[in-house]
Amino acid sequence: MKFYQILALAATAALATACDEYTLPNPPAQSNPAEPVFNNADLKVTNLVDGTINLPELQSEGVPVEIFSVSSPELPEGYTLQFQVEMSANSEFTPSKTINCTPGENGIVSMPVTEMQMAFNELVSKDLVAKDLYVRIPAYAVNGTSEVRIGGPDVYYYNGIYNVLPLPQENVIETGYYLVGNFCDWDIRKGIRFEQVNAGNPYDNPEFTVKIDVSADLADSADGYQWKVVPVSGYDNNTWADAFGAVTGDSSTSGNLLPAPEAQNMPGEIRQEGPYTISINMETRKYEVAPAYEYLWVPGMGSSTTNFDKIMRLTTNNYINYTGTMRLASRFWFTGQASTKGVSFRPDGDDNEVGANGVLSGKMIYDVTSTAMMRVPTTGLYLVQANVITLTWSATPIPVISAIGEFNDWNTETAPDLTPDSRFEVWTLKDQDLPAGEFKFCVNHAWDISYGGTFDNVVENGGNFTVTEAGKYDIELYFNVFPNCVKLIKK
Repeated sequence: MKFYQILALAATAALATACDEYTLPNPPAQSNPAEPVFNNADLKVTNLVDGTINLPELQSEGVPVEIFSVSSPELPEGYTLQFQVEMSANSEFTPSKTINCTPGENGIVSMPVTEMQMAFNELVSKDLVAKDLYVRIPAYAVNGTSEVRIGGPDVYYYNGIYNVLPLPQENVIETGYYLVGNFCDWDIRKGIRFEQVNAGNPYDNPEFTVKIDVSADLADSADGYQWKVVPVSGYDNNTWADAFGAVTGDSSTSGNLLPAPEAQNMPGEIRQEGPYTISINMETRKYEVAPAYEYLWVPGMGSSTTNFDKIMRLTTNNYINYTGTMRLASRFWFTGQASTKGVSFRPDGDDNEVGANGVLSGKMIYDVTSTAMMRVPTTGLYLVQANVITLTWSATPIPVISAIGEFNDWNTETAPDLTPDSRFEVWTLKDQDLPAGEFKFCVNHAWDISYGGTFDNVVENGGNFTVTEAGKYDIELYFNVFPNCVKLIKK
């Protein structure tokens, strides 16, 4: 049979047979390992995956992941049959990874355990538990750089889900860690708990950080401020068995974490007084010591680049994530002090990402020599956020602010809008009747962003304000002072 006839038959039979059994292009996962996924006179494919793919078990047996058994058609000289295994964490296959597989001499299409493990880790998770991997598999007749998809562009010989139990990671990562050292007399139970930078399973989110204050007494002592890392299992069992010591790398403020199961063996040392953060990555076993910033100032065209009395700042409650609301115009950057001399965070590259509702975001770098600045396209009020561990920033436009509360039954649709001044810094609502009770501010007539707190400290996502005396009020919301504040002026 000639090659074009094989392809034509395969295409016709695929559409005729597959459409009877499934709704192409996305048929459901196969449940019976003996059921033919595609069946015609020239090409017969039978799924071999049944239940969870146990990668640790397959690796211990030294065998690959067997996917199909194939009865191959007779292809013209020079052509081979190839299956392209497309994998993803979702049914839209964005993003995805493709691995080419060809039948072996025994007619089995298989994939190395390490290939599936890497795809699973990259696309789904580095966790140790079984999770779903979306898979779809087209077939091609291939001759060098020439390939023809058998059955047409919508035909898959498998389109469903593999449940995969991955291999254990090289490094065990626990759910929590404690900082222990001479600051607490090496008493494990008095250790300071690290905070996970991003919530979630620790294999996908292995970074932790803790804020400390190094006293002058310890900094100037013979040993300095000494510290080690104890996992939560060691903390619970009051043991040093799985503790980590610090080995300084190229910089005195960063290095490697190595097993050190004795109290004072291989401690990290800090010899200068002040507030610091100690950040650890338990996947790479690296640590970094950095000054802890009480605030991040935001100099720029919207305020000033020299007069820090006029420059707004971002606040933090964990020395990782910083947030604040302020006027931005054109360009800005972040500093770790009330000065342009010292710590500066500048954009990493020239391009911002623009997301839904005009939210700008990007990466940043710690650079005391650069003059580059983050940019916004439109002057206005923005909710500004920065993460000094992941080195990311964002600026969310705040075009509409409304008062909402008991006076309108907390209805976002009927919440009256405040009017901004020409600089978008002072927002006012006049002659508003307020009962004794609670209110706050919402943005864009929704609850995605709100402002509350206290009258002299307005913060994003803060609690409700309380009106003690019913009456008619002018409400004035100020974003040009730090902290932001709100004034109620009774008429």
